[in-house]
Amino acid sequence: WEESTLRKLLEARRGQDSRDLRLERVLRIYLALVVAAGVLGALGWWWAGAGVERSLQIMISIFVVSCPCALGVAVPLAEELAALRAQRLGVFVRTLGFWKKLGQIRQVVFDKTGTLTLENPALKNPEAIQSLPGQARAALRRMVEGNLHPVSRSLYDQVGPGDRLDGEVSEKVGQGLSLRTPENHVWTLGRPADPESADAELRLDGDFVAGFAFTDSLRPETATEFAELKRRGIVLRLLSGDRHEKVEKIAQVLGLSADDWQAALTPAAKAEWVADHSGATTLYIGDGANDSLAFDEACCAGSPITGRSFLEQKADFFFLGHNLRFVSLLMDVARTHRRAVHGVFFLSTSYNLITVVAGLAGMLSPLGAAVLMPLSSVATLSLVGWTFRADRVRAVGHEAKGGPVAGGLEVVLPAQ
Repeated sequence: WEESTLRKLLEARRGQDSRDLRLERVLRIYLALVVAAGVLGALGWWWAGAGVERSLQIMISIFVVSCPCALGVAVPLAEELAALRAQRLGVFVRTLGFWKKLGQIRQVVFDKTGTLTLENPALKNPEAIQSLPGQARAALRRMVEGNLHPVSRSLYDQVGPGDRLDGEVSEKVGQGLSLRTPENHVWTLGRPADPESADAELRLDGDFVAGFAFTDSLRPETATEFAELKRRGIVLRLLSGDRHEKVEKIAQVLGLSADDWQAALTPAAKAEWVADHSGATTLYIGDGANDSLAFDEACCAGSPITGRSFLEQKADFFFLGHNLRFVSLLMDVARTHRRAVHGVFFLSTSYNLITVVAGLAGMLSPLGAAVLMPLSSVATLSLVGWTFRADRVRAVGHEAKGGPVAGGLEVVLPAQ
């Protein structure tokens, strides 16, 4: 089990820490500097001949005026406002630090089946199931009824409920399903010997029983979103475990060159490709177990929510709906978040430098410090709100001029 592919696929290696360690580190350094400034300032005034009362006033003024509430509240507020805007797009963020990572993205890698295409492919030859003998239908039903692969879900929708064969079902990721009956017969559902004739084959003890062909449907506005991401200079890739011909057809529709897509990849091959091609600046979007290892190699990762995939608990975010139009809009939210956080740090640093120097110079009383401290908190919180509101107004103006919209999801974001 320790060496099995399944264990590696199920292992949750992505960080899910509920604490923002970077912010905690900044606050610790900040507090240490404030304490040092206050104590050294008081000692300096006392050494210069000021009384104990005056020296204590200097120290207290510095401690009060430099309260870290601005950073401790304004930065989490920016996280919450960004998360609310993402939810408006049908995206739900799960991990801390996601917005910073998203700002580093220069490449987006997509899985095909269930990610670029709608969740379940359509069966092109339903007559193949209708003509199956009863035992073959029961064997097929037994194999696909609890399986999460889109092909299995599509076949189960066609075969429907009914009798099932007894036996043990096993799955080899990327290869298919098998059912061993008590009579020691083996039914298999997997890749066809001739990919031109079918996409999946049902066999009994190695003998052909039926072939099933499927057709993929792209999610709405996928081509439009690809064009927008390319316009922004984002490199787009397609990695799939599906056969060459089907992946090539999707790639051509999306305008991808031959170097931008790979077919017939195993889970390990996907992960290796991401690791070898700028994984530290890659956003990976996939929906199946065969994407799990690639998730671990990417900077951040997302998954559609289906209620049937453990990747929803492994991804940095998950999304609802049938549209991929959110990707570029999510990058806009990340840019707004970055502007807000940078603005907060600039304002807070400037305020603290000025007020601490004023306190050390004896120009600030404890009462004045008590008035300035809450005003600084209000100012930083207002800056965060103004930044998000200003970008909202720009987004509304862009839409009014005919800019892209989120394919049925309203782009106008809620006022903060």
